[in-house]
Parts: sequence; structure tokens; C-alpha cells
Amino acid sequence: MKKGHKILALVSRLLLGITFVFSGFVKAVDPLGSTYKIQDYLQAFGLGFFDQYALFFSFVLFCLEFVLGMALLLGAAQRFFAWLALVFMSLMTLLTLVIALGNPVSDCGCFGDALQLSNWQTFGKNIFLLLLSLILISFKEPLYKVFGKKTQKWACLVCLLMVLLVAIHSLRHLPMLDFRPYKTGNSIPELMQIPPGAPQDSVVMEYIYEKDGVYQSFGLENYPAGDTTWHFVDRKERIVRKGYEPPIHDFVLLHPVYGDITEAVLSDSSYTFLWISYKLEKANRSAIQDFLQIQRYAADRGYSFYGLTASGQEIIDEWTYEYDIPFDFCTVDEITLKTMIRSNPGLMLISNGQILHKWAWRDLSALTMDLDAPLEETPWSKAASNKGLVVASQFFALVVIALCFLYLFRLASLLWEYKKKKKQIHQNK
Repeated sequence: MKKGHKILALVSRLLLGITFVFSGFVKAVDPLGSTYKIQDYLQAFGLGFFDQYALFFSFVLFCLEFVLGMALLLGAAQRFFAWLALVFMSLMTLLTLVIALGNPVSDCGCFGDALQLSNWQTFGKNIFLLLLSLILISFKEPLYKVFGKKTQKWACLVCLLMVLLVAIHSLRHLPMLDFRPYKTGNSIPELMQIPPGAPQDSVVMEYIYEKDGVYQSFGLENYPAGDTTWHFVDRKERIVRKGYEPPIHDFVLLHPVYGDITEAVLSDSSYTFLWISYKLEKANRSAIQDFLQIQRYAADRGYSFYGLTASGQEIIDEWTYEYDIPFDFCTVDEITLKTMIRSNPGLMLISNGQILHKWAWRDLSALTMDLDAPLEETPWSKAASNKGLVVASQFFALVVIALCFLYLFRLASLLWEYKKKKKQIHQNK
């Protein structure tokens, strides 16, 4: 029985560790995405005044999850991290129950954009993890560990530094791993299509009538036809069952003169630069001249160049006047722009609707150095390979190497203690 309990505790620790590491890492590779999700939660619970701290909360959350997960996998400070896992999962389970009941946000964001779960699926997942935490905490004897007391704190510190480096790199540039539909190589038109035979939204019509100052909704089967005491006010559709929603469903470019130019831009067989800023008033202005240099290059070569923003016309006019901006701004939904690129501002290059490259404003020098030739003669004419995966792998390799050095240090310490004890035994004889 005791052996079975130990095996169950080890399996629980392994599953908890893997889950926490995965959850923390996918948040760390996209810290702005985690920030936006936390802001959604704050707004939903009437705590919008904490929005300015959302990035800090995001860092605290994924650092806690990643270090907790790695500590569980390595067996560091076993009782402390077992209790920490139990407390954390108790709070998360309670929070997700409230969210599942009230549904203030549609996606929990617990695994970032890598794996999306409904609120009830998230609650079920947390119940399972809470049970694993209870199993782990119930086993009070020591379990297998990789590091000793002297080196386990340094191992946790290495893991913390690793996840911080990943997050800071992704924050300053673009996410190492892009799980969103607007990742490099994807075709926007293809991801906007609804497959043949896909389920459609099931909707019912509701009719709103007023009588003596009281408003009431009726369906087709019971609306007050012929009753003149009720006055028709409005009609609206209510979705009974959600149908298939394509990965990209809200990409619309509204030009100030030509209206909806979405189809024209996506069907352009040449190259189109999209300068993206979800809010101009929050945009970093350090690279404005680089953007203008790229725009002049595009104009000389006959490529299209548009600005995309959710800012109002007054702000657009201020920017146009201040920087003598020669290109037109299109209005796009703010959430769509935040999803397209995690940089404010950022630049996207597309052709025939396919995303070829994306740049954060800090990385534009890589493009401006190649503006002497047509795009066809540069590496930018083809969709970029997933360099982020290579960078992420390098970070993981570094942390593995660091942990290996720590483990060698532990082995050396054990060998030293063994020789010391052996010497003492020999002297006592």
C-alpha cells in the first residue's frame, strides 16, 4: 500500500510539474498576450484601474508557474512546493468556478494561445490538478530528487532566470513561438474561409415590445400579434448554438475614402506593407523614421503601404500632421490588431494574403539594410522559417546545460562528503 501511494505521489508530481512548466512557458513566450488576458479579467471583475499593472501580474504568474513546475520535476524543497501547488490550485479552482458560472470571459487563457479551453473545461482541468496536489501533499515521506539542499535553490534560480530571459526577449521583439492565426507563413484568406458542411450559427428572432413602460421579449410563437396595447420596439437575433467560427473572422480594413478594401489588399499579388498600431496614442515613436524610410522604398518600387489602427480620426490626423505621413490609415478592430502583432507599432509584409514577415519596431534595421533591391531579390520575398523555435530551443539548451553543471557540482559535493566521512572513520580506527 505504501509503495503504491509513493508511485501515485510520484506520478502526481510529474503530471503537475509538466502542466505548470507548459502553462508558464507558453505564457512567457507571449507576455503581451498574457497581459491582455489579465486585463480582460480585471475589466470583467470591475478592477480596470489595475490595468497598468497587468504586465507585472503576467510576469509574476508565469514565473510562479514555471519555477513551481520545474521545482516539482526536480524534487526541490518537496514539502514547500507541494503546499504551494495545493494553495495555488485551490485559488485557481475557485476562480475558474466563478468564471465558468458567470462567463465574463470566453477563454481562460491558462495555456495562452497554444491550447484554448472553455471555462468549464478549465474548471474540470483544475479539479483534476487539485486532486493531484492533494495526493502529493498526503505523502509525507521524501520522494526522488535531482539536487540536494545546497544546490536546489540554485537550480530554481536558473529556471527563474531562463523563463525571465524568454519573456524579456519576446517582449522586446516578437514572441519566439507564435500560436496565433496571424503567424508567419499563414494565409489570411484561407483562415477566413468556412469549410463546406461546417455547422452554422443557430439563431432565433426575439421581438421586444413595450407596454405601460415595461419592456418584454417575445418569440415568434408568442409575440402579441393583434394586441394594440403592446408597441413594437426592436428586433434582435439570439444565438442558441454557436456554429463553426474560422480562425480569422474579424479581419476588415476600412479605408477612409474607399471603404472596405479587405478583399483588394488580400488579393494583391504584389507586396503589401501593413504598419500596425492598435493605439497610436500608446505607440512607441522611436522608429518612426525607419517606417517612413520603408514607406518611401515601397512607393518607389510600386508596393502598397497602409497604416492599420483602432485610434480615432483626430489622433490619426495629429500623427499625419506631426510626422508628415504620406500613407493612408485604415480602421481595424483593436483586438484584431493586438492579435496580428505583439508590438506597438509593428510591421507586417504580405503577398496574396500570405504573411511573409513580421517585425517589431526594434527590429526594423534588419529590413532597412536591404532596401537597395526589389523585394523579389531579397530574403523577405519568401515566408520566414520558424526562427523562434530555434531560439526557444537554444534557451532550453542553456538551462539544461546550467542544470547539468549544478548536478555535477552536487556529485562533487557528495564525493567530497563521502571522502571526508571515510577519512574520519579511518582516523577513529
